[in-house]
Amino acid sequence: MRYAQYGLVLLLCLAAVIGCKKTPTDSGEPEAPQAAGTFVGWGRPGGTGYNMRMEITEADSADWAGTVEYAGSTVPMTITSVTTNEDSVRFEFTRASTYRCLGVVSNVAMTIFVLEPSGQPTYTLSKVRGGYNLSGDWDGWMFSQFLNTTQDADLFVTHQGTLYSGSVESSFGFYTLLGNVAAGAQDGTGISFWGTAPYDGHDYPFRFDGNFINSDSVNGTWQLDVTGGGDAGTFAFARRF
Repeated sequence: MRYAQYGLVLLLCLAAVIGCKKTPTDSGEPEAPQAAGTFVGWGRPGGTGYNMRMEITEADSADWAGTVEYAGSTVPMTITSVTTNEDSVRFEFTRASTYRCLGVVSNVAMTIFVLEPSGQPTYTLSKVRGGYNLSGDWDGWMFSQFLNTTQDADLFVTHQGTLYSGSVESSFGFYTLLGNVAAGAQDGTGISFWGTAPYDGHDYPFRFDGNFINSDSVNGTWQLDVTGGGDAGTFAFARRF
C-alpha cells in the first residue's frame, strides 16, 4: 500500500470515545554506524518490491557473514569488505542472479546500491534497535467501535531512528480511513504512531498505540478525531518476508 495522495472519506456524525494514551519515548541512537545487526524494510532486490530482512554478524575472528530474506526464502550473503569505521559494506548474494552490492551505513539505516547486475534500483533498509522496527508493508485488520465491524487494513511505514513516515488504510464501508503516518515513538515493545487524514480542506488526526507481539506482529488500539465525533477501536498487523 503506497499512495502519493491520502484522503479521508467519512461522515461527520461519527461518534467516538477518545482516551488519553501514553506515548513511548525513543532512546537516543548511537552516534557511530554499526554494520553488524539486522536491517528491515521495503527493498527492491531484482527490481521488484518486497519486505526484506538482512542480518549481518561479525565473528570473534573478525570474519563477517550474513543472510538476506525476502519473498519467502533466506539465502546466505558473502561479506567481501567492511570499512574500519563500518560506514560501508560490500557484499553479494545469489537468488536467480548474483547481486553484488555496496551498503552505505548510518546509525539508523543502510542504503544499498546494486553494483551488479547494472540498472537495479537503490533501496534503504532500516536498522533494528532492541529487536523491533516498524519498517515495511504490513497486512492486518482494524475493528471500528462505532460500526461494530472488523475490516482488512494495510500499513506501510519507514521507521528510521526517531523518524516515521508512511500510510495506513482501512475501508469500513460507511467510511474509509486513508491517512499519512507522520511521526511515532518506540519504547521496548511499545509502539505508537500518528498523523493526519486530510479531506475537504481539513486534517483529521489519528493515532495508533500498541505493542510488538514478536518482531513481525503488532496489535493495540487506534483512534480517529473528527469535528463533532470520531471513531476508535483495535488493530492487529503482521509483516511477512
